Amino acid sequence: MPVSLFKSDPAQAGLDPRSILRALWKRKFLIATLWVVGTAATAAVVVQLRPVYSAEALILVESQKIPENFVAATVQTALEARLDQLKQQVLSSERLWGLIEEFNLYAKLRPVRAREEVLEAMRRDVTIKLEKGWSASRPGAFRVSYETSAPQTASEVANRIGTFFIDENVRQRAVEAEGTSQFLDSQLAESKKNLQEQEAKLRDFKEANLGELPQQEGALLASLGQDKAELVGVQDSLARAQQNKLVLENSLASAEDNLRRQQIQERQRLSAEALRSDADIPASAPAAPPTELERAEAQLRALRLRYEDKHPEVQRMLLEVQRLRAEDREDRAASTSAAISQVAPTPAGGIAKAPPRREATPPDDPSMRSLKGQINLSAREIETLEARRQRVLQDASDIQSRLQRLPIREQQLAAITRDYDTSRRNYQSLLDKKLAADEATDMERWQKAERFVMLDPARVPEKPVRPRRTLLAVAGSMTSLLLAGALAFLLELRKNVILGEWELPAGTTVLGRAPRMRMERA
Repeated sequence: MPVSLFKSDPAQAGLDPRSILRALWKRKFLIATLWVVGTAATAAVVVQLRPVYSAEALILVESQKIPENFVAATVQTALEARLDQLKQQVLSSERLWGLIEEFNLYAKLRPVRAREEVLEAMRRDVTIKLEKGWSASRPGAFRVSYETSAPQTASEVANRIGTFFIDENVRQRAVEAEGTSQFLDSQLAESKKNLQEQEAKLRDFKEANLGELPQQEGALLASLGQDKAELVGVQDSLARAQQNKLVLENSLASAEDNLRRQQIQERQRLSAEALRSDADIPASAPAAPPTELERAEAQLRALRLRYEDKHPEVQRMLLEVQRLRAEDREDRAASTSAAISQVAPTPAGGIAKAPPRREATPPDDPSMRSLKGQINLSAREIETLEARRQRVLQDASDIQSRLQRLPIREQQLAAITRDYDTSRRNYQSLLDKKLAADEATDMERWQKAERFVMLDPARVPEKPVRPRRTLLAVAGSMTSLLLAGALAFLLELRKNVILGEWELPAGTTVLGRAPRMRMERA
């Protein structure tokens, strides 16, 4: 009757290690055979594996040779991002296929696979790995490696790909720097055009409102003060000139009155002599009382002794004297005409012979001519001063109007100046950037900026990187041993027999042991 290999006690259910060892020992020959066979097969397979060699080139990221305080680079792309861009350029289909044809790579794969599959296989064999530099946050170098079955080919291809990275980096940085410079050049031209338009607007505004600009307020106030001072001086000069003219006119009127009085007296004397000669009547007559004009002139002289000519009483009395003199001139003219008309023919019918007359003061007396000349000069001076006063008043009024318009002009100028300042700052900023971009472009062209340098070219590898034959052989041998043991154990497990007394339930009494018997054929 078959007996279960497992213990009947549920609490002790499971395989006993001694049962496993017993099962493996019973199949030791099978296990050894399978182990030897598996180890031999693994060794044969490992020996047949193709060796793969890997060559690696170290490329250093060399820092900018010119201090950044003097020239700032326009290409500021991080190394990781730049390598991703360069990888797309370097590992493009055209370049990789050129390397495949040049070094006859994948000779067995090309006849049986499509071109894209061959290129993808080569991309898998190319590895790019960043290396950390002295700064913990900035990569200082990167490695380019290539794997193939030929060691010499591996080193040549790795060096060629590294050279591609160096050349492409120089070309791409130069293109980016020149592109930046060209972009700034176009922006600078546009900004310059805008600035010129703003300058023209500002210039036209200043030309159109010259004299009303806010910065000219001080000059306007100074000019207004000068005009006021000049106006005071002109008015004083005008008052003096008018007073002088009035005095000269009074002097001329007095001289004319004296002249006319003398002429009238002379004519009256002559008429009286003519009458006395006819009637033998004495010519003496009582003295006449002072006239109203003489009293007014006496009062004027008394007032001038007490006051100046600007005094209102003096001015009033001057006007009164002028009026009385005008009336006196009219009266004298009338009396002169009457005296002349009294000289008539004699009763005998003959004409009386007029006595000889003395020469009177001629009308063109030098003193009167001098007074008239001075009056004319005073009149011209008054006209000049009056014109000057009107001009000063006009200038002051014009300046006052400009000062009143200053707030409006200030607001208008502020709007124009704000746009002009914005355009000027923008132009200056773009100009500085353009000059910096040109310097950076020259730096890139002369390769003084950050660049890639082949620090350690790829060498011909001396041993393959895979397969690791010893490790694979040991792994295959151990795998064969484990598989053989598992197979032997399963074979024993299928028999479902007791492998030892330790598999019996606890408390089971062993009555005896049967020796192992061998069946012999007769």
